[in-house]
Amino acid sequence: MRYLIKISYDGSKYCGFQIQNNKETIQECLESVLSKVVGERVSIVASGRTDAGVSAIEQVCHFDTQKELVEDRVKGYANSQLPSDIRIISVERVDENFHARYSAKRKTYNYCFYISESTIPVYEKFATNIGYNVNIQAMRDACKEFLGEKDFSAFCSSNTEVKNKVRTIYEIGITKLDDCLYVLSITGNGFLYNMVRIIMGTLVEVGLGKIDICQIKDIIHSCDRTKAGKTISAKGLFLKKVIY
Repeated sequence: MRYLIKISYDGSKYCGFQIQNNKETIQECLESVLSKVVGERVSIVASGRTDAGVSAIEQVCHFDTQKELVEDRVKGYANSQLPSDIRIISVERVDENFHARYSAKRKTYNYCFYISESTIPVYEKFATNIGYNVNIQAMRDACKEFLGEKDFSAFCSSNTEVKNKVRTIYEIGITKLDDCLYVLSITGNGFLYNMVRIIMGTLVEVGLGKIDICQIKDIIHSCDRTKAGKTISAKGLFLKKVIY
């Protein structure tokens, strides 16, 4: 039997989602606790692997078991044993054809940032300070250049193992949340390793006047990672939602 679980986590102290030798990860914590709750070895499959320091408002996973479970009990027992920065939002039985990764149609990521001459401690917990003299309207205008189906080779880490780097961005935009606090929201059919962080890093350089908006198309067409902006900190990045 296959069960879908939605989880939320603060990834700031973890070395990413996927299990790694001698490192604390989200997957390791979940599998350890769920295996105890279910009473057999549980392997978790996620919609995608968030990197070290990246958080999730709503991540989707699935696991298989020979047992028929009472969903609310699994949720309650697991949450009582999980660390406070990882929480199961819901548990439900699904068709065995469902796959947390391959059945996903779209994903939305948020990147929180703020604009200030000095550090704002409250914001520092979940957002990145990108400086002060930043042209936010230029950043908003540059967002439009990423819409549609494109080869995003220039916007992923050089050690990305995936050969096909064509992805489709359906929506992208920047919203003001407070006096100096903003969020970049981006929805696509999938994302490459560090893709959102590099897009955000490039937008920051547009805002600082280091990259002109008209250069974005050329950077995309070049498929050259060295031409795009820096990979910005993981701190402000959240997986917001996975759509099936």
